[in-house]
Amino acid sequence: MAGVKGHKNITNGLSQMLLEGERRMKVDAQTAALEAAIAGEDMVREIIDTTESSLREGKDNRNWTFAMRQAVDSDVKRNGNTITARAGWLQKKEAYFLIQNDGGDLVRNGNTTTITPMNALMAGHEEMLKTLSRWGLKIK
Repeated sequence: MAGVKGHKNITNGLSQMLLEGERRMKVDAQTAALEAAIAGEDMVREIIDTTESSLREGKDNRNWTFAMRQAVDSDVKRNGNTITARAGWLQKKEAYFLIQNDGGDLVRNGNTTTITPMNALMAGHEEMLKTLSRWGLKIK
C-alpha cells in the first residue's frame, strides 16, 4: 500500500508544480504585455515630439495644442489565454491624428497642405514587438 500512496503523493506534487509554473508563466506574459504597451505608448509620444512639422518649416515637433500627444494611451486585456496589448489613440480619436500619422492632404481655408507621415503608430508597434521579443515571446 505504501507504494500506491507514494505514487499518489508524487503525482499530486508534480501536478501542483505544473500548475504553479503555469500561473507564473501567465503572470510573466501579462507583465511583458504591460511593459510592451507602455513602451509603445512612450514611442508614439516620442515620435510626436521629434517629428518635424509639415505645417511650419523649422518646427521640430508635431505639438501645437498637445491634444494629439495627450490622447495617446495604452491598455492590456486578457481573455482566457489570449493577452492583447494596444497603444495609440484608443479613447480619443480625431481625424487629424491619422492625417499626421499617415500623411495626406490637409485642406484649410481653401488651401491644401501636404502632410508628411510621422508613422508614430508603426513605431509604437515596432517598439512593442521589440519589448515582447526581449521577453522571449512569439507573437501571432
